[in-house]
Amino acid sequence: MKTCERCGQSFGCDANIKDKKCWCMELPVVPALPAQYKDCLCPACLNEISLKKNNGDLKEGEDFYLEKGLFVFTEKFHLNKGYCCGNGCRHCPY
Repeated sequence: MKTCERCGQSFGCDANIKDKKCWCMELPVVPALPAQYKDCLCPACLNEISLKKNNGDLKEGEDFYLEKGLFVFTEKFHLNKGYCCGNGCRHCPY
């Protein structure tokens, strides 16, 4: 179980269970989350943010690129975030 950083709602995540994927991996590609969020968001918040399509702060090719429909964040993005989330991100400088 996780707690949404945005609203405080509890929700489940299967991302760290062998051979399983989290429910969020089934969503269509959504805009990158604002850098203020350091962890996962609940389905309701993720849906609200995706509907707003609010990624004006991030620039494709500079902060992220798309690979097979998924966002891959660049080293620049991670440096701006300022910490390691521990998820083994490809371009993590930490």
